[in-house]
Amino acid sequence: MRWSRAGVFLTAAALPAYVLRGSLLGKLPFTGLEVVLALTVLAFAVESWRQHRLPRLDTPFTVLIAVLLVATVIGIAVSPDKRDALGIAKAYIVEPVIYFFVAVNVLRSSWDWERLAYGLYTSGAVVAISQFVALGRALASHTLNLNTAPPVPNWLWTNNNFGGIFLDPLVALALGLALFGGVRHPRVHWAMLVLLGTGDVLTLSRGSWLALVVISLVAAAIHPRRRMLLVAWVVLAAVALLLPPIRHRVENELNPNNPANSMVSRVHLWHATLNLIAAHPFQGSGLANYQQEIGPYRAQLHEVANQTHVYPDQLELDFWVELGVMGLIFLLGFIVELVRYLGPVVRAGPMAQPWAAALVLAWVGLLVHGLVDSPYWKNDLAVEWWALTALLVVAVVPAARQLRLRRPPARP
Repeated sequence: MRWSRAGVFLTAAALPAYVLRGSLLGKLPFTGLEVVLALTVLAFAVESWRQHRLPRLDTPFTVLIAVLLVATVIGIAVSPDKRDALGIAKAYIVEPVIYFFVAVNVLRSSWDWERLAYGLYTSGAVVAISQFVALGRALASHTLNLNTAPPVPNWLWTNNNFGGIFLDPLVALALGLALFGGVRHPRVHWAMLVLLGTGDVLTLSRGSWLALVVISLVAAAIHPRRRMLLVAWVVLAAVALLLPPIRHRVENELNPNNPANSMVSRVHLWHATLNLIAAHPFQGSGLANYQQEIGPYRAQLHEVANQTHVYPDQLELDFWVELGVMGLIFLLGFIVELVRYLGPVVRAGPMAQPWAAALVLAWVGLLVHGLVDSPYWKNDLAVEWWALTALLVVAVVPAARQLRLRRPPARP
């Protein structure tokens, strides 16, 4: 499975290529990321056929994926814009899930896992370096204004939170593998931690800053030298808060009367979204229909002029409005599976199971940022989500099952 394995790594390295767009025969849109993924799937199909091998579909997430796909069909059916709904389903659900199954089938060794991490780091490096350039241009042109939207690499996105959401789990993965080991080239992970971590901080996303604080605290809590690390993180956080740009943006968020406070508008948005869900609890708004459906509910809160959000910017609400109650069931079941497999392995000793520890940090970062933003509903974010899930299945699930087998039988 050499070529399909290489394709899995290249797809992880090509996540920003979703911005390269075209159309087949002028009708079927595609992205650069989809081209790489399609070649990977083609290579996997050819190699599986030549080796007379059926793909492995039995994973801890297979039943949940079935729930997700049924919810997707319902979301398409109830959406008034079938074309946009099909496009969202293809790019955010079907293709990332296919990538997950290919990765689970071809990743065989810890070296494969590490190379997948390198692929993700490559995408993260593109994002981080682009953020450096955007911030440098803003400083050079004297256009940096911390009371408005921070500078972003416009060729990638127009919202600084997208960069932070993408980088959070990759910074956590690098931190975990650098701290806990289990890799061939630890210096690479330390270098990526510095590069991606600096880029993450410079997105000026306060949701990312919160995620990074929680990631650091969890890393210290599960590390044998927890006291030393906790002291180091506290000192680092205190120094960061002394820097005027960081202190200024944190103070904005603590003052509800400040126009630059984003939490006030988010709370109003969530309130309106809950009203929408109360009116449509089973089906939600339908795929690709939230922006249109939320309008009347925001108008009830006297926010008629501010109805530009594509999603509610909160992980559970995102899945509920897009896929209905079955989408929420999928998400809650997914989190239960994360805890079920990651928890026992980390408790058994993170130094002995470094990949489990690193993935704990990655999912903590993703879920914490998901409290205040949307860490799934985007081309690159969806594939990143399922790449991390594939790493969990191949690197952690076997260890968790071995631990269960080693448990002594309960005494009668």
